[in-house]
Amino acid sequence: MLCRKRPTPRRRRARKLITLTVAGIILCLTYFELAVKTQLRDIIIRDMQTLSERAVTLAVDDYLAENPDIGESLCRISFHDGSVAALSADTAAVNAVKTSVTKRAQAYIDELSHTQGISTRLGSFTGLVILLNVGPEVRLPVDSTQTVSCEFESTFEGAGLNQTVHHITMTVYVDLLVYNPFRIRQTVSTSSTFEIAQTVIVGSVPSYGGVLGSY
Repeated sequence: MLCRKRPTPRRRRARKLITLTVAGIILCLTYFELAVKTQLRDIIIRDMQTLSERAVTLAVDDYLAENPDIGESLCRISFHDGSVAALSADTAAVNAVKTSVTKRAQAYIDELSHTQGISTRLGSFTGLVILLNVGPEVRLPVDSTQTVSCEFESTFEGAGLNQTVHHITMTVYVDLLVYNPFRIRQTVSTSSTFEIAQTVIVGSVPSYGGVLGSY
Protein backbone atom coordinates (compact mmCIF):
# COMPACT_ATOMS: atom_id res chain seq x y z
CA MET A 1 0.00 0.00 0.00
CA LEU A 2 1.34 3.35 -1.08
CA CYS A 3 1.44 6.12 1.47
CA ARG A 4 1.39 9.76 0.48
CA LYS A 5 4.13 11.64 2.13
CA ARG A 6 2.93 14.67 4.04
CA PRO A 7 4.77 17.92 3.23
CA THR A 8 7.13 19.11 5.85
CA PRO A 9 6.40 22.36 7.75
CA ARG A 10 9.14 24.06 5.74
CA ARG A 11 7.48 23.13 2.45
CA ARG A 12 4.11 24.27 3.70
CA ARG A 13 5.58 27.62 4.68
CA ALA A 14 7.28 27.91 1.28
CA ARG A 15 4.04 27.16 -0.57
CA LYS A 16 2.16 29.65 1.55
CA LEU A 17 4.81 32.29 0.92
CA ILE A 18 4.71 31.66 -2.85
CA THR A 19 0.90 31.89 -2.87
CA LEU A 20 0.93 35.16 -0.92
CA THR A 21 3.66 36.55 -3.16
CA VAL A 22 1.74 35.72 -6.35
CA ALA A 23 -1.47 37.18 -4.88
CA GLY A 24 0.42 40.33 -3.87
CA ILE A 25 1.89 40.72 -7.35
CA ILE A 26 -1.55 40.31 -8.94
CA LEU A 27 -3.06 42.89 -6.58
CA CYS A 28 -0.20 45.32 -7.26
CA LEU A 29 -0.54 44.91 -11.03
CA THR A 30 -4.31 45.38 -10.83
CA TYR A 31 -3.90 48.51 -8.71
CA PHE A 32 -1.18 49.81 -11.02
CA GLU A 33 -3.35 49.30 -14.12
CA LEU A 34 -6.35 51.03 -12.53
CA ALA A 35 -4.17 53.88 -11.25
CA VAL A 36 -2.51 54.35 -14.63
CA LYS A 37 -5.80 54.38 -16.51
CA THR A 38 -7.37 56.83 -14.05
CA GLN A 39 -4.41 59.19 -14.24
CA LEU A 40 -4.15 58.89 -18.00
CA ARG A 41 -7.81 59.76 -18.50
CA ASP A 42 -7.30 62.99 -16.55
CA ILE A 43 -4.08 63.73 -18.44
CA ILE A 44 -5.70 63.01 -21.81
CA ILE A 45 -8.57 65.39 -21.07
CA ARG A 46 -6.21 68.13 -19.88
CA ASP A 47 -3.58 67.84 -22.61
CA MET A 48 -5.95 67.20 -25.50
CA GLN A 49 -8.13 70.16 -24.58
CA THR A 50 -5.03 72.34 -24.62
CA LEU A 51 -3.83 70.76 -27.87
CA SER A 52 -7.23 71.20 -29.51
CA GLU A 53 -7.50 74.87 -28.52
CA ARG A 54 -3.95 75.52 -29.75
CA ALA A 55 -4.66 73.80 -33.08
CA VAL A 56 -7.81 75.85 -33.62
CA THR A 57 -6.03 79.09 -32.73
CA LEU A 58 -3.24 78.31 -35.21
CA ALA A 59 -5.80 77.49 -37.90
CA VAL A 60 -7.77 80.70 -37.38
CA ASP A 61 -4.63 82.85 -37.13
CA ASP A 62 -3.31 81.38 -40.38
CA TYR A 63 -6.57 82.02 -42.19
CA LEU A 64 -6.93 85.59 -40.92
CA ALA A 65 -3.31 86.34 -41.83
CA GLU A 66 -4.03 85.26 -45.39
CA ASN A 67 -7.45 86.95 -45.52
CA PRO A 68 -7.26 90.15 -43.45
CA ASP A 69 -10.39 91.64 -45.05
CA ILE A 70 -12.59 88.59 -44.61
CA GLY A 71 -15.23 90.63 -42.76
CA GLU A 72 -16.05 92.56 -45.92
CA SER A 73 -16.62 89.28 -47.77
CA LEU A 74 -18.82 87.72 -45.12
CA CYS A 75 -21.16 90.63 -44.62
CA ARG A 76 -22.35 93.06 -47.27
CA ILE A 77 -23.56 96.47 -46.15
CA SER A 78 -25.57 98.59 -48.58
CA PHE A 79 -26.01 102.34 -48.04
CA HIS A 80 -28.69 104.73 -49.28
CA ASP A 81 -28.71 108.48 -48.65
CA GLY A 82 -25.96 108.13 -46.05
CA SER A 83 -27.73 105.45 -44.03
CA VAL A 84 -27.46 101.69 -43.98
CA ALA A 85 -30.10 100.30 -46.27
CA ALA A 86 -29.45 96.57 -45.99
CA LEU A 87 -27.22 93.98 -44.35
CA SER A 88 -26.74 90.54 -45.88
CA ALA A 89 -24.48 87.54 -45.48
CA ASP A 90 -22.56 86.03 -48.36
CA THR A 91 -23.38 82.34 -47.91
CA ALA A 92 -20.68 81.21 -50.32
CA ALA A 93 -18.02 83.18 -48.42
CA VAL A 94 -19.26 81.82 -45.09
CA ASN A 95 -19.06 78.23 -46.32
CA ALA A 96 -15.61 78.82 -47.79
CA VAL A 97 -14.33 80.09 -44.43
CA LYS A 98 -15.87 77.13 -42.59
CA THR A 99 -14.28 74.64 -44.97
CA SER A 100 -10.85 76.23 -44.82
CA VAL A 101 -10.75 76.65 -41.04
CA THR A 102 -12.01 73.13 -40.30
CA LYS A 103 -9.46 71.55 -42.66
CA ARG A 104 -6.63 73.57 -41.15
CA ALA A 105 -7.73 72.73 -37.60
CA GLN A 106 -7.92 69.01 -38.38
CA ALA A 107 -4.44 69.10 -39.94
CA TYR A 108 -2.97 70.89 -36.90
CA ILE A 109 -4.67 68.44 -34.51
CA ASP A 110 -3.16 65.47 -36.38
CA GLU A 111 0.26 67.09 -36.43
CA LEU A 112 0.30 68.09 -32.77
CA SER A 113 -1.11 64.72 -31.66
CA HIS A 114 1.90 62.92 -33.14
CA THR A 115 4.63 65.47 -32.41
CA GLN A 116 3.44 66.67 -29.01
CA GLY A 117 1.10 63.96 -27.73
CA ILE A 118 0.44 63.87 -24.00
CA SER A 119 2.99 64.10 -21.22
CA THR A 120 3.16 63.34 -17.53
CA ARG A 121 5.67 62.65 -14.78
CA LEU A 122 6.63 59.05 -14.10
CA GLY A 123 5.37 59.31 -10.54
CA SER A 124 1.85 59.92 -11.82
CA PHE A 125 1.60 56.27 -12.82
CA THR A 126 1.66 55.24 -9.16
CA GLY A 127 -1.66 56.94 -8.46
CA LEU A 128 -0.19 58.45 -5.29
CA VAL A 129 -0.84 62.16 -4.82
CA ILE A 130 2.57 62.74 -3.26
CA LEU A 131 4.28 61.40 -6.41
CA LEU A 132 2.11 63.05 -9.07
CA ASN A 133 4.78 65.53 -10.23
CA VAL A 134 7.84 63.46 -9.36
CA GLY A 135 10.22 61.78 -11.76
CA PRO A 136 11.23 62.26 -15.39
CA GLU A 137 8.71 63.37 -17.99
CA VAL A 138 7.09 60.62 -20.05
CA ARG A 139 5.60 61.47 -23.45
CA LEU A 140 3.00 59.27 -25.09
CA PRO A 141 1.81 59.60 -28.70
CA VAL A 142 -1.93 59.54 -29.25
CA ASP A 143 -4.23 58.96 -32.19
CA SER A 144 -7.57 60.64 -32.56
CA THR A 145 -10.53 61.05 -34.83
CA GLN A 146 -11.97 64.52 -34.85
CA THR A 147 -15.07 66.39 -35.85
CA VAL A 148 -14.62 70.13 -36.36
CA SER A 149 -17.44 72.58 -37.06
CA CYS A 150 -17.81 76.37 -37.18
CA GLU A 151 -20.59 78.78 -36.38
CA PHE A 152 -20.71 82.51 -37.13
CA GLU A 153 -22.62 85.11 -35.18
CA SER A 154 -23.29 88.73 -36.05
CA THR A 155 -24.12 91.27 -33.34
CA PHE A 156 -24.54 95.03 -33.06
CA GLU A 157 -23.38 97.32 -30.29
CA GLY A 158 -24.07 100.99 -29.78
CA ALA A 159 -20.91 103.11 -30.00
CA GLY A 160 -22.04 106.64 -29.36
CA LEU A 161 -24.14 109.19 -31.18
CA ASN A 162 -25.44 107.79 -34.48
CA GLN A 163 -22.77 105.05 -34.51
CA THR A 164 -23.05 101.28 -34.28
CA VAL A 165 -20.33 98.63 -34.11
CA HIS A 166 -21.00 95.48 -36.09
CA HIS A 167 -19.18 92.39 -34.72
CA ILE A 168 -18.72 89.08 -36.51
CA THR A 169 -17.52 86.24 -34.30
CA MET A 170 -16.69 82.65 -35.17
CA THR A 171 -16.95 79.76 -32.74
CA VAL A 172 -15.07 76.56 -33.59
CA TYR A 173 -16.28 73.34 -32.00
CA VAL A 174 -14.03 70.28 -31.77
CA ASP A 175 -15.02 66.78 -30.68
CA LEU A 176 -12.13 64.33 -30.32
CA LEU A 177 -12.17 60.58 -29.78
CA VAL A 178 -8.70 59.87 -28.43
CA TYR A 179 -6.85 56.54 -28.42
CA ASN A 180 -3.57 55.79 -26.63
CA PRO A 181 -1.20 52.81 -26.16
CA PHE A 182 -3.03 51.74 -22.96
CA ARG A 183 -6.25 51.07 -24.91
CA ILE A 184 -8.01 54.00 -23.30
CA ARG A 185 -10.67 55.72 -25.38
CA GLN A 186 -11.64 59.18 -24.22
CA THR A 187 -13.91 61.83 -25.71
CA VAL A 188 -12.73 65.44 -25.45
CA SER A 189 -14.79 68.46 -26.55
CA THR A 190 -13.74 72.10 -26.84
CA SER A 191 -15.12 75.35 -28.21
CA SER A 192 -13.16 78.50 -29.03
CA THR A 193 -14.60 81.86 -30.05
CA PHE A 194 -12.79 84.48 -32.14
CA GLU A 195 -13.80 87.94 -33.33
CA ILE A 196 -12.89 88.01 -37.00
CA ALA A 197 -14.36 91.34 -38.07
CA GLN A 198 -15.46 94.62 -36.52
CA THR A 199 -17.03 97.46 -38.45
CA VAL A 200 -18.11 100.90 -37.22
CA ILE A 201 -21.30 101.95 -38.99
CA VAL A 202 -22.11 105.65 -39.07
CA GLY A 203 -25.79 106.40 -39.49
CA SER A 204 -28.96 104.59 -38.64
CA VAL A 205 -29.10 100.82 -38.88
CA PRO A 206 -32.24 99.16 -40.21
CA SER A 207 -34.27 96.91 -37.94
CA TYR A 208 -32.45 93.63 -37.52
CA GLY A 209 -34.42 90.64 -38.72
CA GLY A 210 -31.92 87.91 -37.82
CA VAL A 211 -30.48 87.47 -41.32
CA LEU A 212 -27.00 87.62 -39.84
CA GLY A 213 -27.74 86.08 -36.44
CA SER A 214 -26.01 82.69 -36.48
CA TYR A 215 -24.99 80.87 -39.61
